[in-house]
Amino acid sequence: MRKLAGSHWGANEKILKTVYQGTVRPHLEYGSSSWATAAKTHQQALYKVQNQALRIITGAMKSTPIQKMEQVTGIPPLSKRRDCKTMVQATKYQCTHDHPMSDRLKKMSLGRPKRPSFALEARALQKKHQTEMPELVEPPSFSLDAPPWEDRQGNLDIQTSVPYLTTKDEQSNATKKALTLAMLEERYPQEAWIRVYTDGSATEAVKNGGSGVYVQYPSRERQAEAIPTGLHCTNYRAEVQALIHAAYTINDRVNHDNQVVFLTDALSVLQAMTSSKLPQLERALHNINLRTVL
Repeated sequence: MRKLAGSHWGANEKILKTVYQGTVRPHLEYGSSSWATAAKTHQQALYKVQNQALRIITGAMKSTPIQKMEQVTGIPPLSKRRDCKTMVQATKYQCTHDHPMSDRLKKMSLGRPKRPSFALEARALQKKHQTEMPELVEPPSFSLDAPPWEDRQGNLDIQTSVPYLTTKDEQSNATKKALTLAMLEERYPQEAWIRVYTDGSATEAVKNGGSGVYVQYPSRERQAEAIPTGLHCTNYRAEVQALIHAAYTINDRVNHDNQVVFLTDALSVLQAMTSSKLPQLERALHNINLRTVL
């Protein structure tokens, strides 16, 4: 900051203040609620840094009172900001009942002769400013049937195999097609399932991408769409955009009696879905609110 300031050139007061508040002070206040119980000699070392910054910002002499420089610049003392952060942190602990510090703030704690504990320090500050502090608001309570990290897919099933279908060249294309159609009729009959066929590709796999969507509804209605996915687009992105567009397309046309199956040949997209790497696609599929199979 001293290099930025000068008597005949350099940054003005407003810029110097912005530099201090945005660059220097965050380092001084890092973890301020935790060192609220530190010795005064340790805290004074940080106060000196702000005092030097105030003199650089205002250009005041060493004999100028610190309180006057704080009033001129509108920068509050570090001690006041530390007290505010301490009360905020204590309030967070009190609102979080399952946190160990919540019980410590409620129970009586023994303070050390020279430096009190965090609980005593926070309690004293809250008592001092009790007329200005709002009442504690209890956080809303809710329960989950299953933790989100255990049930990330919700009503979504991902399948990457077809019964009796091998990955080698032992079967002809006609055999593979017959096995796939047999699985569809057995597991996803057209009378109860919405079948969504998607595909995407790009020229030389990296440009002029495009996607296609073909939907078969239980009512025998058909719907087909072609979607451009951009000049700079890969095969992977085109496949993802096809699934996203298809999910939003059928979202307004399904009823609670139907189920949806998406048929795609993009194995890499399905693998990314299992590891939650496609949040936009997951949101689009979950908005359908029906049992969905990929």
